[in-house]
Amino acid sequence: MNAHTRRRSIEAQPVIGRWVRVRVCAAAALLTAGLAGIAVKAYGIQVIDGERYREAARRQHVRTVEVPAPRGVIYDATGAELAVTAGVDSVYANPRQVVDVAGTAAALAAALGLDVRALEAKLSSHRYFTWIKRHVSPAEAAAVRAAGLPGIALAREPRRYYPFKQLAGPVLGFADIDGRGLDGLERALDDLLRGRRVRRAVLRDARGRTMLAGDLDADAEPVAGASVTLTIDRFVQYAAERALADAIAENRAAAGTVVVTEVDTGRVLALASWPTYDPNDPAGRAAARRGARNRAVTDAYELGSIMKVFTVGAALDAGAVRPDQWIDTEGGRYRIGRKVIRDVHPEDALTVAGVIKHSSNVGAVKIAQRLGADRLYAALRRFGFGARTGIELPGERSGVIRPPDRWGDIGLATHAFGYGMTATPVQVAAALGAVGNGGVLYEPRIVRRVRDADGRVLYEHEPAGIRVLRPETAAALLPMLASVFDRGKDGGTARFVRVEGFRAGGKTGTAHKLDPQTHRYSRDRYLSSFIGLAPIDDPKIAVVVVIDDPRGEHHFGGQVAGPAFARIVTETLAYLGVPGTGGQEKDRAAAGRHAAGSERGAAPPSSERGGVGSAGDDEPADESALPFADDARAPAGERDGDRAPALVGLPLAAALDAARDAGFDVTVEGSGTVVAQQPAPGAACPERTLHLVLAPPGAPPAP
Repeated sequence: MNAHTRRRSIEAQPVIGRWVRVRVCAAAALLTAGLAGIAVKAYGIQVIDGERYREAARRQHVRTVEVPAPRGVIYDATGAELAVTAGVDSVYANPRQVVDVAGTAAALAAALGLDVRALEAKLSSHRYFTWIKRHVSPAEAAAVRAAGLPGIALAREPRRYYPFKQLAGPVLGFADIDGRGLDGLERALDDLLRGRRVRRAVLRDARGRTMLAGDLDADAEPVAGASVTLTIDRFVQYAAERALADAIAENRAAAGTVVVTEVDTGRVLALASWPTYDPNDPAGRAAARRGARNRAVTDAYELGSIMKVFTVGAALDAGAVRPDQWIDTEGGRYRIGRKVIRDVHPEDALTVAGVIKHSSNVGAVKIAQRLGADRLYAALRRFGFGARTGIELPGERSGVIRPPDRWGDIGLATHAFGYGMTATPVQVAAALGAVGNGGVLYEPRIVRRVRDADGRVLYEHEPAGIRVLRPETAAALLPMLASVFDRGKDGGTARFVRVEGFRAGGKTGTAHKLDPQTHRYSRDRYLSSFIGLAPIDDPKIAVVVVIDDPRGEHHFGGQVAGPAFARIVTETLAYLGVPGTGGQEKDRAAAGRHAAGSERGAAPPSSERGGVGSAGDDEPADESALPFADDARAPAGERDGDRAPALVGLPLAAALDAARDAGFDVTVEGSGTVVAQQPAPGAACPERTLHLVLAPPGAPPAP
């Protein structure tokens, strides 16, 4: 290299060094900027948006599942399980793991009897979890397991079972697939029975598969529901249901109910209703929505002549009459203003005891007039009429008794024999129990005991009553009720009813039903009833039988409801071990012959009505003879309680609750919120059925 070249090389070195430094600095700056950007991004991820990303990660990798608590057992009074919870398989899918949607849908449709297209829609979703079919049968579960379908699995779930099927079905009600009580005691006691559920977290991988099923919150444990022991005895319940079903079938009736209570405690031994249903059966549950309900508490009736027991009891207690006092029964026709009160079989005079025995409307009115409207009203309220009993069942009605200042003369008269007011069968059973136990009214109860999951007693029923009759008054009523069964020429209205092995006392009732279209009393539709105590010498049980709209050969209470009463009494007392009375039928017939004429006013021989020995309401008679004639329109009373509740604006669940609590049946059209109802709020609705029109929130109102 010559000197010139060497000199040029030396001169170029500073220039090259500068460019290197520039490039190094530029690279360093870029690296610094990149690191700064990363730092800023990391800061944003970790600090600014950290919670959002952590929540997203939790949603992706941690799934929260609800662990249901075992629902409490419902026992009958003997300890038999009426409602229990058992494990059952349910089929679910993780659609993200399904490999062949069409093939999987076809296989599931064949195994489970489901629609293929609906299954394809479920399996095509991007969800991690969807139910395919819950509470499958063992055969269906085995078929799904054998298929080994990717993304399809089974989970064990609790299911409610009712081992005795339709026994006490409307009383027990049922719980839905998620364990929520929807009807009967399952609904009324849901807070006690369902226990406390917990939510637990499980880990899953990126494909949604569970990796860790252990508890991430091990301290949270579900608490089993409380167990409930009822006062219902399944043997008495069975006897009541069988007798009621036979009475319904034999008389071609529309519906009916039976209540059996202990007179000394108010505990309900049986509560039967027809129609009934099996709470295990989805079709039966649908029947519950169509009217298979606890009619003993949800339905209030104008019960007719059985209410004479309480009219006479009130008058005796107030000293207005005596059992042997004669009442002028006006030959069976008694005019009050423009109306005429009639007896089915007219008599000139009857004793107060004879008014009960022969079920005289005129006699009951005369007794009520001696007592007066204010005292009769006060007595009926003391007996519990016009107020809910508080029994542990949903939908209880209070019945209707208007204040006496709205009665007038005809109102006093009709209340005396059970018209113009309404009462539920369970109210009648409670009031009748007071007659049987010496005058103490006990609130009817169906829950005997509640225990928590550890066996601690949370509730124990202790009978507590209030005195509504003097003991001597209650004692005076018992032979009157017994005389209703007297046979012979001067027999009572239940003289054809035979209670085998026991002496009973009772009262028949045959009430004309209100025609919902005309608001007049129908001449061919009846409510037939029978109430009674047994054994009458020392009553243990009170029984109420109500048969709604019999369409058979008979319609009188003694003929329609009496045989069911007799069967229930005989079977129940025999089961309870109550000593019977031998030869009672012969003794009763003799007593009836001996007493002939003793409770009636003596009529001249020429006026005796040959062959018609009873003034009772259970002899064939002129079926057009209504209890009060000339104007057969119903007195205002229950019509005031048949006003449609206001449900517009409520969600469906709230509307159903409100309707059922008010004693109304419901049909539904649409979904969402109630936008219209028929009948309108406040309108008369004697049929007690509402039609609700629903629409999603924000939809225009119904025209």
